[in-house]
Amino acid sequence: MDRSEYQKNYRQEYKVHAKRVNLTFTLPEFRLISKSAKTSGLPVTAFVKRLAMQSFHQNREAPEEIADQLADLERVIRTIANNVNQMARRSNRIGQVLDEQEVFLHIRDLELELKDAISRAASQGNTSQAARDSDT
Repeated sequence: MDRSEYQKNYRQEYKVHAKRVNLTFTLPEFRLISKSAKTSGLPVTAFVKRLAMQSFHQNREAPEEIADQLADLERVIRTIANNVNQMARRSNRIGQVLDEQEVFLHIRDLELELKDAISRAASQGNTSQAARDSDT
């Protein structure tokens, strides 16, 4: 097998396992990225890839404060489920539904807490993103 055929086969095999992404930066953006890459001792492409992967992994993990809020929300959901289960048992024993409005009040409380948690997470995410943007 000659060199050109080997390279052709190599490129075809490589395309199966890796995907190329082309990015366009303005000249000031490229200068900023290039300077940061040089400081870190990496080529520009490796530096941009590292930043992209770090951002991907950071965005997948909830910040500690949000994780705590989600844990609180999970406890509220479990409490509501427990209350509904107890009400269903008692209602089945006596043959009628007891205080059905209480269930809807708990569900409404859960909905409000969930919306609040999502709003806090979104505003914290926007604040974190703004801080990261200002660092660059």
